[in-house]
Amino acid sequence: MNIVLAGVGGNGVVLTTRIIAEAALKEGTDVRVGEVHGLAQRGGTVVSHLRIGPDAKGVLVPQRKGDMLLAFEPLEALRQLKLLKKGAKVILNNEPFIGVDSHLGLSKYPDVCQIVERIQATQDLVDVDATHLAIQAGSVIMTNVVMLGTLSASNELPISRDSLLAAIKARVPQTMVEANFKAFELGEKAFRDWQAARVCEPHPDLSN
Repeated sequence: MNIVLAGVGGNGVVLTTRIIAEAALKEGTDVRVGEVHGLAQRGGTVVSHLRIGPDAKGVLVPQRKGDMLLAFEPLEALRQLKLLKKGAKVILNNEPFIGVDSHLGLSKYPDVCQIVERIQATQDLVDVDATHLAIQAGSVIMTNVVMLGTLSASNELPISRDSLLAAIKARVPQTMVEANFKAFELGEKAFRDWQAARVCEPHPDLSN
C-alpha cells in the first residue's frame, strides 16, 4: 500500500508517519518511509510517503500510484492529488491553514467547498472536522490522532487498531494517553458518521 501524508508545519505529519510506521513494524510488516519536506518552517508544506508491504520498492510514492492520502489541510490535499491513482481514498481535515498573506489580503485562499468538490470528482473522499474534534478531546494538537482514528475505521490500512493505539501510547506523554485515545475514538466515529452527500459549508474565515 502506498500512502501519502500531507499538511503544513505544525500539523503533526511527521509524528503521524512515525506512528503508522512503528505500528506496521510491530506487526512484522515491511515499511518504507519517504522524504519529509518543509520541517524548518511552521506553516510550510510537509509531505511524507509510506510504502507498506513486501512489494514496496523505493521510498517515494510514484505519481498516480498512491492508494491513500491522509491530508491535514485542504489546499495541501489538492497539491498532492497528482500522486494518487483514480479512486484512491482521501481522508481530509477540512480546516484550512490561512497564512499571513491571506490575512493581509496579499493572496486569496481557495474556497474550501470547491476544493472538496474537485477531490470528490476523482477520489473517494472522507471529509472530517478533525480540528474541531481534537478540541473536543482536549487539544488542537491531537488533530493528527483524530485523523488516525478515521484512517483506522476505514479498514483500508493493513495495520490493526490495537497496534496503532500501542504506537500512539508509546509516542505521547503518559498524562496525555487517555485524551489521545479519546481523539482516536472521535476520529473513528467521524468515519462512521460520514455521508458522501453531505453539504459542504463555507469556512467563516474565507467568507469575505
